[in-house]
Amino acid sequence: MPFRLSLKKLIRRDPEAPSLRDRAADLRASLSRRAVVSGTVAAAAPLPALALAPPNPAAALHPNQDLFDIEALCARADAAEKAVEDASTAAHAAFRAALGPFPPELLMTPWEAHRFGMFSPIGRGVRLPTHLVHRDTRLNPDHGWTAEGLHRAIKLAVALFGQGGQTPHRIRRWRSLLPAAAAYDARHAELERQFRIRALRDEWDGARQTAGRARTLLWRTPAQTVEGLAVHTRALGATAWYEGGSPFTVLLQSAAAITGVALRESGFDVPAWLSAWEEAGGRVEYHAERAEWAFIHPATDGASTETRDRIRGLYNEKITNSSAIHLWLEPRATDPRFARA
Repeated sequence: MPFRLSLKKLIRRDPEAPSLRDRAADLRASLSRRAVVSGTVAAAAPLPALALAPPNPAAALHPNQDLFDIEALCARADAAEKAVEDASTAAHAAFRAALGPFPPELLMTPWEAHRFGMFSPIGRGVRLPTHLVHRDTRLNPDHGWTAEGLHRAIKLAVALFGQGGQTPHRIRRWRSLLPAAAAYDARHAELERQFRIRALRDEWDGARQTAGRARTLLWRTPAQTVEGLAVHTRALGATAWYEGGSPFTVLLQSAAAITGVALRESGFDVPAWLSAWEEAGGRVEYHAERAEWAFIHPATDGASTETRDRIRGLYNEKITNSSAIHLWLEPRATDPRFARA
């Protein structure tokens, strides 16, 4: 279309008709209204149901679940330690039975045991390897020669004792023992290998260390609930807690009462001991002014040897089981039986 004609049409347009500018403004307003309406409708429309998140396992755990897990770990570690201990003890008994008695000629003389025994360093911490010989009739073990110990004693003899005196005699004696010592050492080593003595001992040490680490972890984990407190109460209550007279004994007893955990008993029959003590002429009194127990010793003047031995035995039992006796007596302080005479 020619430019002139187009211009005429624009000039002759209806003055009431909206201009391009007005139409553009109307369009913008219309778009704005649609956006508002659209947003309102969208807000009013129901939202799709949210997918529920999977439950968090940690949220359902007991506050002391860590203690429960450690307690189970301790139980497994203790059972493993006990199994290895039993196996090691049985193997050692079988080993000793198969080995037989120690050759008497290889036993050290008292002087040799004092000079070269396992507990007697010969100088600057040097010790000779020896055998410990246990006997049912002796509390302390004897010492026996090993082939290596004899070789080292022979080598050190002159330096330790000089060339004269008893040194030549001692060297001759030790050299004469070498064949028997070598044969015994070889048999000893073979039976140790056969019965796995060292392997079981190492396994026992490892199991004991593992159980110790588990118990240490338990002691370092505090309880936050009654159930958690019961874990610690069971652990402490299974030990000889009644020994030593600890001031925390009442705390453990309180925890046992709260948690319902049964504490281990000492196994010592205090009522029977007390009856025997009183029958022998002794007494037990509670001195309230000092808040302490007094054990009146039975009179032994003119008593027979048998009676003296019996009283001595009762006294030794009192010393050995003092904590258990006091633990039994404490709640009976007001019993007339123990009133001060």
